[in-house]
This record gives sequence, structure tokens and C-alpha cells, in this order.
Amino acid sequence: MKQSASLIYILAFLILVNPSCIKTEEVDTIVHNAVIFSLNQENMIFESMAINDGKIIEIGKENQILNKYKSKIKIDLKKQFIYPGFIDAHCHFLQYGIQKQKINLENTNSFDEVITLLLKAKSSDSTTWIQGYGWDQNRWENKNWPTNEKLNSIFPNQPIIVSRIDGHAIMVNHKAIEIANIPLDTVIEGGYIENIQGEYTGLFIDNAMDLIYSKIPDPTDDEKKMALLKAQQDCIAVGLTTVDIAGIDYQEIKLIKNLHKSGELKIRIYAMISDKKENFSYFLDTIGEPIILPKLSVRSFKFFADGSLGSRGACLIKPYSDLKKKHYGQLLTKIEEYHSKLELLHEYGFQACTHAIGDSANREILNQYSNILKGGNDLRWRIEHAQCVNYDDLHYFRDNNIIPSVQPTHATSDFIWALTRIGKQRLLNCYQYSTLFKENQLIALGTDFPVEGINPLHTFYAAVYRKNKANKPIGGFQIDEALRPIDALKGITFWAALANFEEKTKGSLEKGKYADFVVLNNEITTCNEDEILKTKVLRTFINGEEVYKN
Repeated sequence: MKQSASLIYILAFLILVNPSCIKTEEVDTIVHNAVIFSLNQENMIFESMAINDGKIIEIGKENQILNKYKSKIKIDLKKQFIYPGFIDAHCHFLQYGIQKQKINLENTNSFDEVITLLLKAKSSDSTTWIQGYGWDQNRWENKNWPTNEKLNSIFPNQPIIVSRIDGHAIMVNHKAIEIANIPLDTVIEGGYIENIQGEYTGLFIDNAMDLIYSKIPDPTDDEKKMALLKAQQDCIAVGLTTVDIAGIDYQEIKLIKNLHKSGELKIRIYAMISDKKENFSYFLDTIGEPIILPKLSVRSFKFFADGSLGSRGACLIKPYSDLKKKHYGQLLTKIEEYHSKLELLHEYGFQACTHAIGDSANREILNQYSNILKGGNDLRWRIEHAQCVNYDDLHYFRDNNIIPSVQPTHATSDFIWALTRIGKQRLLNCYQYSTLFKENQLIALGTDFPVEGINPLHTFYAAVYRKNKANKPIGGFQIDEALRPIDALKGITFWAALANFEEKTKGSLEKGKYADFVVLNNEITTCNEDEILKTKVLRTFINGEEVYKN
């Protein structure tokens, strides 16, 4: 009996120490020899994970995974760093792709330089619109609004439209105004058309821009498809695996759905539906409920409360500091109509996402949200930008579980001129990311691209160090409002997923979640400040599939 017992113990020992005796499970992919930042509740770090059918089936120590699973695809990452796939919580994905086909004016230092670039596109076909984007008078020596006098002289017969960097102002020539047939006495609610001594200067702001845009032929579906695929290519190269599109029409959502079905579009999309009558009719009357698919989620509507601070369209409690004439900006929507739409969303279970920049706009929207949400809830209504929020209004975020969705690179782009717009004291109520985070212990981070660049590592850097890519300002802009590295990282991963109701399927690397992850050559939460912007995305995976390799 003693001898038999000894043999049993020996056999058991041999099985334990010999992996070949253990029955292994076949999976699609094993990733190992890595430093995996899971961002689970304990922020645990692992070494290996097994992936099957696009999901993580186990994550743990190297020997734990290699002994339990086998796969034809084994990826040895040689101690490189894995993070959950990055999520941009607010961007204009399709617009970015379409904009790539227009003239880039972002680096111009004067309106004369804008004209020089436009001349290269001058055409004998007078029906073709010349379109440019990205000019910013705040970076020019002459910071006054440009006029179209030279455009009219150089381009008398060809329509020109160039949009300001924030997308809230355009400059057009007389030919474009003629095509749009805009009478001199035109007044647009929620918009502004500059008219000096009985002549349009070509400046159209916010809602007034629609008068011009409505005359420009829409891109074809083929052009939109090319734009979406180009945007995808650039996004996955910087580690983005999900993008939140802040405003899109139902026809374009159908196109995205088809591209997902064909496999051409692999990036995940969280689509905010544009505030248009036909979109409300389609999603509330025809479909009647959100669309939730593995790579496409449609459950929110996007509204505009006001314009931008840069174009002085943001709606303020007190007037702008840099104008002699009192000017407060303006709301872009009638509050009664807006309230009715919010009630509809509440009834149908859709999320509200509202662009609000000025402190007056934020106060109005927070009040409207509060009137409907009435305290604690899990509807996750969002304020997009939440750029200037009066101290007295911050409690609305906590009281009603409202999510701030902000863009840290806005702060590091705007600090150069924002002081002149509203003065030092009011500026303290703007770009207050740490303060907003403390209200609900979460904050979703994005870029607003193409207004800003698409790189989420720049978002992380701006959130933590409050500086732009040129390392300015020294010491960081309003550095007390910086986020901790772990919080900034969660802002582009887990909290962005939570803002989309998707925290159970993405945003962290855990068993049962999608295998969306990015491989970096750097540990961004502990490395030196000057190493962040040098960090490279080595590989990007969506659904366990490698979609980018550097």
C-alpha cells in the first residue's frame, strides 16, 4: 500500500512539472513576454494574454498562459508595453477624411499666405469650389478678422470658402455669396454675417455658415468611403481603436455600417447623431431605439449650445474683454425647442451630448439637463468641451451624474490668446480638467480632430503637463488643473468607454473584453516628461487582429 501511494504521488508530481502532460486549449493568438497595463479596477500589470474570437479569454503571468493555451500565432513582445486601445471621446472622423482633400491652411501666418496657397488650386472651371481649412487669425501678426477684398479681386468668377480652425467661422468671396443669393439685410438666429458700410466682408459665423455650405455639392458616397478609410488609416497608426464621431447623419451611419460589414472598416465607431429633423425622424420614428453592434454604437444625439471662444461665438455671462462694443456671443439653439428634444431623448433612452464652450452656455445646458435628469441616474448625458464653467455651476455634474468630455489640446492651443478674450479672472474657470474630474471621479478625453491633431499621446501629454508640442508654456498652463498620469490614461481608455456605455466590453484589458490594444515603446505613466512626445506606436490590434505595425 505504501509503494502504491508513493507511485501516485510521483505521477502527480510529474504531471505538475511537465507541461506536455497538461491538456492545453487551442486559441487564435497568444501575446506574451509583455508588460500589459490592464487598467482593471486594481490597475494590475500582467505578462501574457490568450485571445480567441476577438476577445481576451485569459490574462495573467507568462507561464500561466503558455502552459494552459497553445496557438499557431504567438507574439513575443520582448517586454514592450501594452495598453488598452485608445479611444477618442470627441472627434469628427468623416470630416477629417474629407478635409484631407482640401487645402491645408493651418500653418499660414497671414491672410496673404492663405491666398498664395489658394492660387495653386485656381481653375479654369469656374463651377468648382476652392475649399481650404485651418486658418487662425490669432496666430497672425494682424489678429483682426480678414476680409474678402483680395479674394474678390483674384478670384472674381470662382467660389472660394476657407474655414477657420475651429470650424465655427468661414471666409468666402463675393462669388460664393452671389451663388448663395444672400440679401444684404439677412439676419440669422444663432449666427453672424459681417456687413461693413453695406458690403459683406465674407465673414460668416456659426449658423450663418449654413447659407454657404448648403450651396456646395455634397461628397458622393464613394468620396465619403475614401474619406472614412483614409481617416481609419491615420487613426490606427496612432493607436486609436475607437472614435466617437461628434455629429453625423443617418445616411453616413448606414455607409459606416456597410463598411464594417464588408470588413473594410475595422475601427470601432461611437456615433453621435446630428441634431437635424430628418435624423430625429429616422432614429426615433422609424427605428425607435438605439443601434448597438460590436463595432458600431448609435445611441446619442449631438447638439450645439454655442460657438467657439476663438471666433467669439461662445456664449458668455459677461461680455468679451477684447471688444469695445459689448458682445456676449450667442446661443445657437432655441431653448424651448432644445428642451423638447431632450425630453424625447429621455423618453426613448438616447444619450444627450451637447457642445458648450462659454460659461453662459454651460450654465444653460446644465440647467436644462438638471430639469430632466432630476438627480442621480445612469443615462450618462455629456457636456462636450465644458470649456468655461462658472464655479457656481460645477455641482450640476455631480448632482446629475453628467459626464464632462474635454479636449486637453484645446487648452494648450488656446492659452496664447484666451486671456485677451475673457481676462485673467474668468480664465480660471476655463479648461479646469482636474476640477471637473473631481465632481464625478471621471473625465472623458478626446481631441476634436481635425480642429486639433489626432494623436492621443498628445492628448495625454497636454492633460498631464498642460503644455503644447513646443513645450509651452514653461511650467504648464494653469498647472493646478493637470490630471495625474493614471487619470489621463483612463481618460483615453476606460472612462471614454464608460462615457459610451461600453466599459463592459472595452477600455481595459480583462477577461471577456474585446482584444483592442496598442503596443508602445515607452511606459508613459512613469517616463520623463520629454519622452512622452517621442513615444511610438509600434502595433495596433482591434478584435485581436493586428491592423497596424510600425
